[in-house]
Formats: sequence, structure tokens, C-alpha cells
Amino acid sequence: MQLRGKTALVTGSSQGIGLAVARAFAEAGARVALTSERPPAACPEVRELLAAHPGSTYVEADLTRDGAAEEMVRLAWNALGGVDVLVNNVGTFREPPLLELSKRDFDFVFTLNVWSAVAVTQAVVRRAVAAGRGGRVLFSSSLNGTRSEPGHTLYDASKGAVNALTRQFAVELAPLGFTTAAVAPGLVETQLTDFGLRSDPAARQAVIEQIPIRRIATVEDVAGWYVFLASDAARYATGVVIPLDGGLDAQQMAVRPITANERGG
Repeated sequence: MQLRGKTALVTGSSQGIGLAVARAFAEAGARVALTSERPPAACPEVRELLAAHPGSTYVEADLTRDGAAEEMVRLAWNALGGVDVLVNNVGTFREPPLLELSKRDFDFVFTLNVWSAVAVTQAVVRRAVAAGRGGRVLFSSSLNGTRSEPGHTLYDASKGAVNALTRQFAVELAPLGFTTAAVAPGLVETQLTDFGLRSDPAARQAVIEQIPIRRIATVEDVAGWYVFLASDAARYATGVVIPLDGGLDAQQMAVRPITANERGG
């Protein structure tokens, strides 16, 4: 699962899962272009990564803006000399309750979570085809793409669309030399997914008790799967969505009491 000699572009990689993936790629030998809408001065962990891995770079880009995807890919491609692996990771789950949703909310979430993945992939593939090369396209999906969560109408729908893109792009891009895959985590502990769980031990424990392996995922639990999917070891896998949820999707009614009869007592 080494990535020596490969180049990678990871969107939304100034923090959280994206940063962990970029770091794991760099540690596996890849040269990486990290991106986010934040200026470099506001990304101390990115600066540390770039200092430790001089072949990597950072591109500031707001992917909700028209034309930003093409410009970001142009800068990353030129800095790295090409892109072998694209990780469409950028996204958000911030949205109002269902009955307060507006078209503006829909447009924002779907532009960032879905359209940016289409636009960035188009820009990378066009350049790759012109250069006579293929590659790999990875997506950050979520367990929410197949299971619903209260308060996340647009997020859940957008991740369902990301799963569909993973399959559709596998079919569309195979003749051009590209494979695709998505990683679909359950709850991962990041700055964006705290939900007060660090400050409320009882709420945190209630969440943990829903997870069969009894812990919330770390970004490191997730990042290694991107390295595997980006490596030559996964070269025959395409159109697949990998769930990483600690067993959440494997069980029904996690908090239902189990009777003595069911236990065999």
C-alpha cells in the first residue's frame, strides 16, 4: 500500500478527515496538493505537513464559486506535474431543520457536496486524457448516504448522490483509464462532528453505546482506507462504497434490551 511516485489532490484537507488523508498519503510517499477555502496563514497543521513533506503544496480555493474547480486543478496539476489520485472530500452537513429549508440551503449543500465533486473530477480527467494518462477518483461519502439521521435532510441526500456518482463515474470513466471508490464512515471525531460530545460525557456514552465496537472512529481509523484504495493493491476495485462504521449498519435497534429467553437463559 505504498504511494511512492504518485501525486494526489485532496479537496477540503485543511482539517479533519481530509487533512488525515493528505498526511497518510504523504507518509506513504505521495506528493499531495491540499486545499480549502482558508488562507494558508489560518492552517497551521497544513503548514506543518508541507514543512515535513516538501514535495507537497497547498491551494486556496472556495469550491462554491464558479470556475474555482478548474483553477484549483490547474494550480495543483502544475505544482505536482499531474494528478494520479483525486480525493473529493470537501463537504458540509450544516443545514436548518426540514420545515425551514430553502432552495438557497439546497443549492449551497449540493453545490459543495455534489457539484464540486463533478466539477473537480471533470477538470482532472480532462487534463489526464490530454496527457494520455489515467488515474483514480475517490470520494468521501458517509453512512448517512444509506441511513437517515434527524436534522440532516440535505446532507443525507447529498451523500446518497455521492454514492451514485461513485458508481456512475466507474462506468463513465473506465474507458478513459480511471477507477473510482468511496469511503463511507459512520461517526468520526473531528472538529466539525463534536456535537458537544467532548463536554457532555453522558451524551457521548449514549452515542458510543449505539456502536457495536463501542468507540467513535478517529480520523486515522479512516485515512488508511484511502491509502489502500489509492494504491496499486486496489487497482481492480471500482464503483465500490466502503462502509467504515464500527458495525452501525450491521445491527438493528441498538439500544433494545435483550431478554433472558433471547440470551438462552
